[in-house]
Amino acid sequence: MRKKNRFIVACQGILSVFQTEQNFRIHLFAFVSAISFGFVFQISKVEWIAVLSCSFLVLICEIFNTAIEKLCNHVSPQYDVHIGKVKDISAAAVFTSAILSLVIGIIVFIPYFIQWYCDSA
Repeated sequence: MRKKNRFIVACQGILSVFQTEQNFRIHLFAFVSAISFGFVFQISKVEWIAVLSCSFLVLICEIFNTAIEKLCNHVSPQYDVHIGKVKDISAAAVFTSAILSLVIGIIVFIPYFIQWYCDSA
């Protein structure tokens, strides 16, 4: 029974982030888009591993960033320079993972888009 409760709580956490964080929804849209392109272009297993790993990394970073921001806001409701730095650093993790995902997405998908364009021309 306890494991089920942990699973439910984890799902509630994901739902909470989805409902409250616009950036998470944007990243989720990018994730769904990448998955859709993967199916359309029938990417290889190695490409799937790269796309899925990067996509989930961004979502995980966004979840941690949200948790850190909420904790910081609870601990220090008033502006604090040190808390601001912590928030900036956690946001930098999301930004860095998003850049990685963008680069991997370009490496994986651009050849398929070029081939698609050449075939349709």
